[in-house]
Amino acid sequence: MSAQHYKGGHELDAPPTRQLFNIVWGLGAITLLSIITCVQLFNQQRDALLEERYAGPSARLAQYQDAQNKLRFENGETELNDNGKVVTLAHVPVTRAVEKVLADPKLLLAAPPPPGWMHPDGALPVPAPAPVPAPAPEGAPAEGAAGAEGATTSPEAAPAGDAKPAEAGAESGKTP
Repeated sequence: MSAQHYKGGHELDAPPTRQLFNIVWGLGAITLLSIITCVQLFNQQRDALLEERYAGPSARLAQYQDAQNKLRFENGETELNDNGKVVTLAHVPVTRAVEKVLADPKLLLAAPPPPGWMHPDGALPVPAPAPVPAPAPEGAPAEGAAGAEGATTSPEAAPAGDAKPAEAGAESGKTP
């Protein structure tokens, strides 16, 4: 027997290459579209979760805001750790502090220095508290009024600095 050969070799019919390529390209396009769809669904789900998560403040932020509001609107004390030493700070809301200062402006004055405190420059000693003047006896002339000899009884009229009155030198036996 003799074999008859056609265009496709020993096959009698031509292979369906066009149909095969159409099927491969079609399945590839369907696969690509399904991948794109899955990625888009994943992105939408992620965006929805992030939107839900960030809809309200975080727990730490809410806790911080509560603590700050407590400091702003309530009296209280706060403990701080200063290198192992616990320091307690008292806090007053600004509105109440303003009311207190307006009622008593002396609250803005500095506290007196502790005993034995020296100025850092060393040139300015701590002034001694002013003595309380004794009440004047009845019938005595008013403060700063001149007496019969023309002398004043006010402390401002006393000699200033190291100047000593003449009587002090005479009593001690020294001459001025």
